[in-house]
Amino acid sequence: MRSNSSDEDGAGTGRDDRLHVYLNDHLAGAAAAVQLARRRRDELEDTDLGTHLRDLLVEIEVDRGVLQRVMASVGARANAIKRGAAIGAELMTRLKHVVPVIGSGSSETALLEDLELLSLGIEGKRLLWRALGARTTSDDRLAEFDFADLEERATGQRDGLERFRLEAAAAAFDR
Repeated sequence: MRSNSSDEDGAGTGRDDRLHVYLNDHLAGAAAAVQLARRRRDELEDTDLGTHLRDLLVEIEVDRGVLQRVMASVGARANAIKRGAAIGAELMTRLKHVVPVIGSGSSETALLEDLELLSLGIEGKRLLWRALGARTTSDDRLAEFDFADLEERATGQRDGLERFRLEAAAAAFDR
């Protein structure tokens, strides 16, 4: 098995460089997801959704830790600029919910959009684990990780959030 940091196609960007960019994009997304989940957990702490978000947040943070270990195993360093941009985007989402001109239209619609962002992020994470799992046969540095289990956990996270997303959709549109 091998891992190759040089590019055989002569494009000038090594495989490791491309992998590092990909992993950093997902790490930035995880940072934004943590911010979003924390905000909504705090707002909804005395509800079933708040409890679910509290538990989901723990899992997201564990998964982020796994991603950081994956990055360390392939020699990738966290990109602070990407992290800052992702957190900035999450802050813009907050602003969108409170500024009427660009807002979501209602608090119910804002919650629906936030839950959909979390769901999409979790789906992206599931796809990350699948892509990395497919690389374990050609990159020994990834062999120590159980990507199939991580992918299954992400599926469970997304499925667990779905009930709340559908409830938020009903609250947003059925009134």
